[in-house]
Amino acid sequence: MRNDYKNPINFFCVGAQKAGTTTLHDILTQHPDIYLPKTKEAHYFDDDERYNKGIEWYINTFYSDYKGEKICGSITPEYFYFDEVPERLFKEYGGNLKLVFIFRNPIDRAFSHYLMNKSRLIENESFEKAIELEIERINQGEHENFNYSYLSRGFYALQLKRYLKYFSIKNMHFINFEEDLVKNREHTILRLLQFLELPKIKLNTEISSNKARSVRFKYLQNLLYNRSLLKRLFQNLSKTKKERIKKILEKIIFFQGNDEKVDSKTRNSLKDLFAGDIKELEALTGQDFSTWK
Repeated sequence: MRNDYKNPINFFCVGAQKAGTTTLHDILTQHPDIYLPKTKEAHYFDDDERYNKGIEWYINTFYSDYKGEKICGSITPEYFYFDEVPERLFKEYGGNLKLVFIFRNPIDRAFSHYLMNKSRLIENESFEKAIELEIERINQGEHENFNYSYLSRGFYALQLKRYLKYFSIKNMHFINFEEDLVKNREHTILRLLQFLELPKIKLNTEISSNKARSVRFKYLQNLLYNRSLLKRLFQNLSKTKKERIKKILEKIIFFQGNDEKVDSKTRNSLKDLFAGDIKELEALTGQDFSTWK
């Protein structure tokens, strides 16, 4: 890496998970003035093991081919959920960091998270049972918190307030998944480029990445998510290489599309659960999320 670009990062999209962050990544990588790592979720500030290796390790691992693009950073949705991240970002970059948030209806986000876990054989329960068990599960440890935080990740106001302790709202850009990224994508991307102070060039926005999926090869699915087998096969590979190989195999095993829906009784119950947080989120951001209600 060139010495004059030792720590070039000035931008993060911090989530939320299952809210179109992969699609956003694939769109933004087309812009010549934006550098994002080839590994979309360049986990560092949310991963104690990686964080303890130091910022130089992080930059050299994920930004080695950075060539001076005006905007440089990553799209890592775990950064929104884990409470230590805002302080770590502030300590490293100060208050001028540009931050992007995508908010999705928390019920649909939770169900999409659940379907992802089912496809990866992490979840065997019904959606209703899974959310009933959530608190008990996520209190068991970091791994469980990462995987089973279906509803917890949907309290956006609670998580946003952690960022507002360290960063000004003027350095934040908010995207409504349903209204902006799904229905009005081209205009939304142009507004985002304006926020990033970049030329408004036309990008291919007809990209839909990481959609809900169904299994094509059940046998291969069982092999892919067999932890002991994967450990033996990939034992000499770095975490980054393992993640890349896994993504390639997933493209072979699954096809896009899943018709499962949230039960109407469950949805109505969850609307009541999230109502207070949604109201607070509207007050904090000045955005309208009435369609979720």
